[in-house]
Amino acid sequence: MRNYDILKTYCKKIFLIGNGNFWYEENTIGDDRGLFYRACGALLFFVYAFMTVLEIMAALMGDFPEDEKRDSTSFAVSHTIVMIKIFSVIANKSLIKTLNHKMVTVCQSYEEQPLMAEKYKIMKINVVAYFVIVYGSCACFVFEGLRKVFAGSHFVTVVTYYPSFEDDSALAMFIRVFNTLVLFVMMVTMIVSVDSFTMVYIIMYKYKFITLRHYFEKMREEVERLHHAGDNDLAAEKLASGLVEGIEMHSTIIKLSKDIDTAFGTVMALQLCQSSGSAVSILLQIALADDLKFAAAGKLIFFVVALFFLLGLFLCNAGEITHQASLVSDAIFYCGWQLVPPRLNTTSRRNIRQLVLLAMMQAQRPLVMKAFKMLELSYGTFLLVLRSTYSVFALFYAQNK
Repeated sequence: MRNYDILKTYCKKIFLIGNGNFWYEENTIGDDRGLFYRACGALLFFVYAFMTVLEIMAALMGDFPEDEKRDSTSFAVSHTIVMIKIFSVIANKSLIKTLNHKMVTVCQSYEEQPLMAEKYKIMKINVVAYFVIVYGSCACFVFEGLRKVFAGSHFVTVVTYYPSFEDDSALAMFIRVFNTLVLFVMMVTMIVSVDSFTMVYIIMYKYKFITLRHYFEKMREEVERLHHAGDNDLAAEKLASGLVEGIEMHSTIIKLSKDIDTAFGTVMALQLCQSSGSAVSILLQIALADDLKFAAAGKLIFFVVALFFLLGLFLCNAGEITHQASLVSDAIFYCGWQLVPPRLNTTSRRNIRQLVLLAMMQAQRPLVMKAFKMLELSYGTFLLVLRSTYSVFALFYAQNK
């Protein structure tokens, strides 16, 4: 599946859930400047924001049992971060429109169908797995709420300042059920507009470097074929023009990293903070609870898995970008320049060996994806977060014991 189709499909879904039109082609998806569309989007985000404020109030001022107090704190922190991530993406809508166009057009002529099919398969598996984990966690919150009803209490998933714990009126029941529905809709917005959108961009960017590497490898095969056929003049011309085009594509791809950091850096940085901070709190809840029911344990475990699964997708795929970018240098070196006779080294005012040297110098600069130009997004950072999270958890657990 082409990048054009993938990104356009994503932009359609983002438009349908009220976050605006991110597609660069006018009048192909919909008009997000209409009064009705803006009113619906504003109402949706007002509901999200109002529920988040009530969660924060419950965490700071609410009088709830210990388990609901912990849930209110977890939701208050997580949903505040979710709201910031959503707004950060919407604030960069113009940049993302431009980025969509660049991501579609760069290397488009050299994208191979098997490679694109492999990319799409990886994206699909990751998105579906993340979707299942997130809604598995939400389902466990619902099951725990139903268990409380059968135990003689009231149904609750999202703990908000109102209604209070003692309020079992019909209105209170309606609000608790309504909050659950808002939670499920909010998760759709989070998954489609922010988390999986960011993940798809990182994977797509990684495959740009793989495509470029294959471009240089195919150029070597073409040069070798012409050399063995005895047509060294044409081989030199093909190599010179191919190197120039490859250098230009490589330069454009590298520049995309700055745009990706600007558009999605906040999302990845906040996810790193959320995964490490929230995981410590949730792990302590599991470890210190005396009588933790199956549904209650399930919702906490799913929550932690979702946090680290998404963080792993961000950091490991970003680390893979660094790895794939480093392989381009070798592909350039083995492009076939040594097959060109010295008398043909300079053709059409282009010195082939100087072009190879220039391309390799550009490719050997380490490309490390960063969030906020400070936090390295790599395998090492992911392992560091895991170790640090466990260390902090073990410290707090020992103190509480």
